[in-house]
Amino acid sequence: MELLELIASLESLVVQARRLPVGGNLVIERRAILDLVDQLRLAVPDNVRQAAQVLEQREQLLRDAKEHGQALIEEAERERARLVSATSVVQEAEKRSQEIIIDSEARARQTIADADATAAAHLSEAAQAAASQLQDADHYAVSVIEKLQADIRAVLEALDRSSESLRESR
Repeated sequence: MELLELIASLESLVVQARRLPVGGNLVIERRAILDLVDQLRLAVPDNVRQAAQVLEQREQLLRDAKEHGQALIEEAERERARLVSATSVVQEAEKRSQEIIIDSEARARQTIADADATAAAHLSEAAQAAASQLQDADHYAVSVIEKLQADIRAVLEALDRSSESLRESR
């Protein structure tokens, strides 16, 4: 059931509720309200849920980038060790090893920066969409509540007229 349909169901429960004779309170079935609240939770827009997934994806991208960077560094270290073992090219091996390490570290930093930027963009989009949907839901809820208040006032006025009419007929 969609969020707006669930709100309409909630409105229907309130409108159809039995009124207590004293105090003007309503009797609403607790289980029905709690079931609707559970359904409302399930109807939370996907964008809100997706925001949490985007955060997790961002963390996973960062972890993957760090692992990739570490793998590149380890590969560079292995290459350095291999080159150093050859006695005739020790100096060249050291130089090449440092170049590989520097390049690997730069690539790892760039991969992390790219992943962070992508995750931030997805998170921003999801947050904006969720905020927009929540604002729409709030506006609708306010209009439903205002309508309910008007309906309740109309019912109370009708009850007052009926009560007055009964008193006058005695």
